[in-house]
This record gives sequence, structure tokens and C-alpha cells, in this order.
Amino acid sequence: MSFESLGLNPDLLRALSDLNHNSPTPIQKQTIPPIIEGRDVLGVAQTGSGKTGGFLLPSLHRNKRAQGDRVRHQILVLSPTRELAGQIERSAREYGKYLRSRTVLLVGGTDMRRQMDNLRRPWDLAIATPGRLIDHMQRGTISLSHVHTIVLDEADRMLDMGFLPDVETVLKALPADRQTLLFTATLPTRIQNLTKTYQKDPVLIRLETSGAPPVSIDQEVVSIGHGSQKWGLLKTILTEPQTTEGQTLIFTRTKRGAEELSDSLLREGFPSDALHGDKSQSQRNRVLSRFRAGQTRILVATDVAARGLDIDTVTCVVNYDLPQSPEDYVHRIGRTGRAGRSGRAISFCHPADRPLLRDIERLLGNAVPISPLSPPPSSSSNRPFRSSGPRSGQRSDRPYRTEDRRGDSRPSFRSGNRSESTGDGGSDWKRDRPSSGVRKPYGSAAPRPFRTAPRPASNQDS
Repeated sequence: MSFESLGLNPDLLRALSDLNHNSPTPIQKQTIPPIIEGRDVLGVAQTGSGKTGGFLLPSLHRNKRAQGDRVRHQILVLSPTRELAGQIERSAREYGKYLRSRTVLLVGGTDMRRQMDNLRRPWDLAIATPGRLIDHMQRGTISLSHVHTIVLDEADRMLDMGFLPDVETVLKALPADRQTLLFTATLPTRIQNLTKTYQKDPVLIRLETSGAPPVSIDQEVVSIGHGSQKWGLLKTILTEPQTTEGQTLIFTRTKRGAEELSDSLLREGFPSDALHGDKSQSQRNRVLSRFRAGQTRILVATDVAARGLDIDTVTCVVNYDLPQSPEDYVHRIGRTGRAGRSGRAISFCHPADRPLLRDIERLLGNAVPISPLSPPPSSSSNRPFRSSGPRSGQRSDRPYRTEDRRGDSRPSFRSGNRSESTGDGGSDWKRDRPSSGVRKPYGSAAPRPFRTAPRPASNQDS
């Protein structure tokens, strides 16, 4: 099947030819016809499958057709992150360069006045993050009364509790007879039930491989016993030939962790940058521009880069910290192996992260193979994460006590039903609180004995 057989506008076909896009992807084949007909669509397909073209091409086609009928038909695309919004804008400009349509980008961290100037002129396509769009709505600088097509990209994230109030505010400002398009790579049941509230008789298009990463990605888990093992293993991964051939994207759980890891890599001679929400938009744009141009081989990022980032030269994704949700894992590793290319995804798993790994494997439907890089287990590696309580495993009503090397019996911190103590009798945990007596300062050498004041003399004693 070719794009011509889908009935797209000749100007769109000309732009697709310039991009060497000769045939539609499976998701595009199924979503373009119903969108052209004006139906609501819920499209679910794996990362890197061409979902952006699946909603932009038919939406631009309808906009051009409305211009011929002298009907004002605007398109609004909502994105959860600025980076994804910018990428959608680039695709829209590439697809619509022969259509004479105006596209505006409305995201935070950029010049508000420039955006207001752009909105004073007629526009056809607006790509926005919810927060900045609501800012313009409150200022009265944008009207959504002529928006007849709205797209929620990464719908599972957009309909999550964090974005849902803003999304509902935007939807209430749109015409009732709008067309609503939802696209995502993962669709939890609770989100799928929520979509029924916002769509009218939608066409559900779910590819068989949806919810799972592309098969071209080789996944492996590096099982570690202690967090300090990550650093040495990461340097080993970054010096392997299959990693040095392309670019590497490393995900951390926190912004501070991303910045510190990037600094450590630079000190070790690895060219790297950090991308996270604490950077200004101009800084984030520069970091991404350098990474896209190949000037930086390693990008350390939070989940701000987990969705929609499309860079063909990323051959390896490293989960330095496992994500909190299994859906984010699919989006993270989907930054490699895009459009049928091969990729590699490596995840570090600490004993405390095993519940997260089980959730990920439940979503994938199979176990992630253990990497040969995993160090052999040691007797002390899992000590802080053993089950707590007495050795018998039964919970005791009496405080569990340990003996230090000096023979002093002393209470230790109780976590659940067991305590952990170090070799010198002190607790591994800063929350060490004896059940009675004077609290021992963390790290002191010896316990302090109980002291009681002498009883006052009485006539009976004398």
C-alpha cells in the first residue's frame, strides 16, 4: 500500500516524497482513513511505529480540504513534554511545507511575548503543553472556538492524574462537535476506561505488538547487590564496542542524579550532557541540539526524555535507575531500535528494585534476561534488604536484641520484624531508637549505661 492509495492531498504526498517516506507504517495504514472521515480514533502502537505521522498527515489533509471550502478548521495537539512538542512541530513543518499552513508552538520556558505575537495572526495547527496553553487561555490570547480536531499524544500520560485537570479545562473550551484523537504506546485499563468520557464512538486501533517494545531491542538486566557497583559497570558498558558505535541515553530517577552522573562521566573522559526539568528551555534545547548533531555521545536524562524523543543514532539505553511504572520502562527503552533498527536496553536492578522489575516483566509478558555483566552474588550484598525479624521468621512480642563484640546486650532498630546491626553492635540505620533508656547517638563507639538518681533519704530508711 502507498500513501497515494490513502487519498492524501498531493502537497502532502510531495513532502513525503522529499522525506523518502514511500509507504505508510502499519499504524498509519489503519488510522489515516478513519481520521480523514472525521471519526474519533484511539490508536495504540509500540514506540517508533510512526504514530506522529498517523495523526498529523490526515489532520493536515482535513485542514487543507476545509481551506478549499472556506471553512476555518484548526488543529490542536497536546503533548506532555516540551521536547516531544518540539519534535511534533518539526514533523508538522516537514509534512506541511507545501500546504501554506501556519504552525505555532506553545510551550513553557520560552518567550511568552513572541508566542502572543504568533497567535495574533491566523494559525492552522497549534502544538502545546497543557500548562502554557492554559496560560494563554487565561490571558485571552488564544481562542479555541474553531478547533475541530484535538490530538492527545502520549494519551496514557495526558490522562494521568497529574495532567487530567488541565486536559479537562482545555476540552471544555472546545466545540462539542470536535474530533478527538488519542495516541499512545501503552494503554492501562484505567486509562482506556477514561477515554470513553472524551470520545464519541471511537475507532480502536490496537496493533498486536502494542504495549511492548520493538523486538529489535535486546533487553538485559544487570543484577547488582549494592548501588556502588553501578558506576564501574556503567563505565564497562560505555567502553564496549557495540556501545561506542552509536549514542547512549542513560535514565536516572532524579534531576540531581542526572546532573551528578553526567559530571562524573565528564571527569572520566566520557563526553556527556544532562537533560532534566531544572534546566531552562534554552539550555534543554542546546543539549538536545548537540545530542542530535552527534557532538555529545552520552545523554543522561530523567523521564523528560522518555517519550517521543526520536534520534536514529541512539543504539543503547541504560536504565541507571529503574522507573517507577512499567509503562515508563517501555517508553524509555523505545528511544532505541526505532523504525526497525536494532538497539540495546540495559537496566540495573538492585534487590530493592525487584518489585519494579516484576511489574515490568508482567507488562512485557516475559522475563528480561539476566546480563552476563551481573557480578556474582556475595553473602553481604543483600544484607540491608533481608527479611526483618527474628531468625526464625516469626514475629516476637519481645524486642529483638543483638550482642556486640564487647558482649553488651543492646536493642537494635526494628524494621518490620527483624533488626539489622553492624559488626560493632551499632545499627546500619540512622533511625536506630532503643526501646528504653538513653538514645545512643548514631555511630558512637559504645553504649551509654543507664543512670538513676539516688533516692532521697527518709525517716523510715534511717
